[in-house]
Amino acid sequence: MRVDIKSVAYAFASQDVNVYFPDGEEECFMIEKLVCTKCDNFWHTSLMECYFCGELNYYLYECTNCKSKYSITNSSKNCLNCQENNSLIKACINEKCPTNQNEQLKELNKKEKGVFDLTSSLNLSLMYCINCGCPENKYKTFRIFVYNDEIENNFEVFMKRNEPFLNINDIIVFKKHNGILKYNFSKIKNTPLTLPTEYKFKEIANLVENILKL
Repeated sequence: MRVDIKSVAYAFASQDVNVYFPDGEEECFMIEKLVCTKCDNFWHTSLMECYFCGELNYYLYECTNCKSKYSITNSSKNCLNCQENNSLIKACINEKCPTNQNEQLKELNKKEKGVFDLTSSLNLSLMYCINCGCPENKYKTFRIFVYNDEIENNFEVFMKRNEPFLNINDIIVFKKHNGILKYNFSKIKNTPLTLPTEYKFKEIANLVENILKL
């Protein structure tokens, strides 16, 4: 597999997309992403929500003594406001959450080091789309071929070379070098493809997002 194809694949992987290299196929890679069945928004499997109220994890520490909040990048476990030692936990920020209202659950919350501590039993993986609230998700999968204008000299030659391997719904990513890297893409259909006249994506993130909306 060409180095430039692998570089695009790794760029896709950096956008939290599953990337696979099919056995025996040198000209493409596969991407897979869990998305909402209703709005196609990314389903953030790395996000956690509170078991009791469904509030998302906002990566904050909260002081059990004075309720001051800090980013989890804070290196100290001591509250800078009230000076309480070892009082910071990864609590649910919803004040109406049972873990902040019920005395027994409040004690359990402290014992578990907060709802969103990595070892806590008080959270679960994302259950609802953060964009529309839909509870259902699905996997979208595409094979990605790459036309790199620094390497390829002729699009017709590229298409003839790959014709035996291309299927309907495969994606061709066009990568253009013109001082600044730009991208576009086309989906394989029954009609012949041509080189795009516009390269509208400057960021891989936007390219991936639009492919997964197909």
